[in-house]
Amino acid sequence: MALITCPECGRQVSDRAASCPDCGCPINAAPIVNPQVAIEKEVEKLLILARRAREGSDSKNAKKYYDQILDKDPGNWEAIFYSVYFEASECKIRDIGSAANSVANCMFSTYSAISDLTDAQEQDQAIETVNSSATLIGAMLVNGAVNHYNQFSTTNNAFSECVNRVVCVNGIYTEIESCFKKVFPNKKKMLADFQKRWASFLSNNQRWFNNTYLSNMYTRLGSEIRTIYTDYQAPVVSQTTAAGGCYVATAVYGSYDCPQVWTLRRFRDFTLAKTWFGRAFIRTYYAISPTLVKWFGKTAWFKGMWKPTLDKMVAKLQKDGVEATPYNDRNW
Repeated sequence: MALITCPECGRQVSDRAASCPDCGCPINAAPIVNPQVAIEKEVEKLLILARRAREGSDSKNAKKYYDQILDKDPGNWEAIFYSVYFEASECKIRDIGSAANSVANCMFSTYSAISDLTDAQEQDQAIETVNSSATLIGAMLVNGAVNHYNQFSTTNNAFSECVNRVVCVNGIYTEIESCFKKVFPNKKKMLADFQKRWASFLSNNQRWFNNTYLSNMYTRLGSEIRTIYTDYQAPVVSQTTAAGGCYVATAVYGSYDCPQVWTLRRFRDFTLAKTWFGRAFIRTYYAISPTLVKWFGKTAWFKGMWKPTLDKMVAKLQKDGVEATPYNDRNW
């Protein structure tokens, strides 16, 4: 034990005393800590851990740390977005739709939190980080859906399930654009940059979308993007995607891109199209079948009438060596 001098009255006091016995001045009082400052320091430490896990593609720990940050700082934009992002990145195939919806649903709160940042450069960096990551998680979810479809394309409802999943992922882009316009109405260039990403996403995944929707989106996005990038050329709807052939088979099997129709398209391009009467048949078929499909393609009796015949034809062609793998039409 040692004696020290009280800073108030000058008396010699034990260094272990809590206060001076004469004047009551605190001697060894614990320093006063601002609770908010303590929380901010803890959040800073958790952010370091979360970012380290994120950079290392450690989804489990990244989500854990971002969840802890949210508990202490509910307005942290990084935690708002990435807690959802990393949960979505670990979803099962059957949950791709709900995972995409979760990402879409967090966009407004994420952008709102970013808008609270006072530094303009920091705000723009945060927006770009979120937009890039949203594009990445969208690509991951679509790849999972499409790879699953390619493995199980012959099973019932495989195509429609994949379409639903890809459409849900497209909802991320829809929500980002809508929220961005509300929260950052003056950031026109950043909006255009994102819209170019959206157009690219649609172009890369045309087979899963309705052609009227694609055409309308390309027109709208192109028009808005050109207000910033005057030379921008929007994608166009693929002629193959526009179901330029095999109308009856597409109606029967539910997709222009499925093993049965791939086989029939190969037969058309490599067998029928090589002779004049084969080409004549194709042209006659294209002249008549679109109308038939338009009138009757969705009826059960139409599919029931054609499916047995097409099944037999496909089975024979495949037995003869015609492949049933993904195929791009030839120009003949």
